[in-house]
Amino acid sequence: MNRFLILLILLAKSILYTHSTLADTTFPRLMSMSIGNKQYQNSSYQKELAKHDIVVLGFYRNWSGQQKTMREVVQRLKELNPDILVGQYGVMNELRDIPGDLAKDDIRRKVKESGWWLKNKSGQRVQWTTKHNAWEVNFLQLTKSDSEGKHYPQWLAERDYRIYHQLVPEFDFWYTDNVMQHPRVEADWDGDGIDDAPDSSYILDSWRSGYVAWWSHIRDLTPDMMIMGNADGDLSQSEFTGQLEGAFLEALMGKRWSLETYKGWDFMMERYRTVNTNLREPRIIGFNVWGDPKDYRFMRYALTSCLLGDAYFSFTDEKSGYSSVPWFDEYDVNLGGANSPPPDKPWQNGVWRRDFENGVVLVNPNNKKAKVVLGQGLSRFLGKQAPNWNNGMQIESIVLPAKDGAILVRK
Repeated sequence: MNRFLILLILLAKSILYTHSTLADTTFPRLMSMSIGNKQYQNSSYQKELAKHDIVVLGFYRNWSGQQKTMREVVQRLKELNPDILVGQYGVMNELRDIPGDLAKDDIRRKVKESGWWLKNKSGQRVQWTTKHNAWEVNFLQLTKSDSEGKHYPQWLAERDYRIYHQLVPEFDFWYTDNVMQHPRVEADWDGDGIDDAPDSSYILDSWRSGYVAWWSHIRDLTPDMMIMGNADGDLSQSEFTGQLEGAFLEALMGKRWSLETYKGWDFMMERYRTVNTNLREPRIIGFNVWGDPKDYRFMRYALTSCLLGDAYFSFTDEKSGYSSVPWFDEYDVNLGGANSPPPDKPWQNGVWRRDFENGVVLVNPNNKKAKVVLGQGLSRFLGKQAPNWNNGMQIESIVLPAKDGAILVRK
């Protein structure tokens, strides 16, 4: 078979794949970041995960669950939900160094023998956070290559491909964590005995090029696979723009460091819109928030904000982290497709609106309540979690409290 014909076949597969998995998704779109709880063999857990449109799993080397393989788990999720997109977690910039952690001992050995731990001018390893017992890895192309001419991005991509993606061809995307605009630490990145400022153009260019090297090698290994990054910015840097099919926007709301908390709702929504323009098709965004799953007002505020665009909503229980799969009444409302594009300005009295085939979404991001007139044909849906709010009553106007939202259905 000649090279031209092979390329045509690959292109056809790519087009068919994108159409079959993404074209007809209705709203709300849901995503589960489930890298904490590794009990993926549990049938009840599988059913919870399969209710989502997208799920990220955190398998590790030598994972097994009651004689279930990684591939059998992913195949089961796709049996339960043929349209689900499943990704496997990966991270490059840091590495946990815990004695006895056999899942990553091969990486630690390689990093040590290749001199890839990031160190400062005093020869001490550095870390940008102590939260996960993780230390920074120097993935820049400024390091020495190994005996096969590889730097860390190429070596890690091949290692994870062998362990996960080669064994589970059903994975739809490769999740790449910690896609940061710039380094978080000062260190001797180029090995000249001098600590380099993380905001120097020399280091910034090399830092971002390291991510590109990782993604490029991933595409060499899995040319049909999408790549999603956990982005801390809008991906507008020249090295990042157009590199990824997906972006996970972690904790946009709900944490002290969330964009909505310290920059405000308008800034958060602008980030949401801008990231979308800097992705490749099919432009998959995970709109992640953290909170108390019993705080239904906050959940409504977050979900309806997400529904002003085309992202996949991801709610994380602040107590359980990425080991929980909360579910809300609003998730069961079938809004159908969007009748209007994402709005760029408020609709009425400071309230934002978007129309769908089967309903309407309203958001009040302001610090005071607002009343809007709806006209006829809309009602609240009937729910159990917040029955005073979702009471099934037909309404022609609604008063939205500050920082709240509503999903209304057409009668």
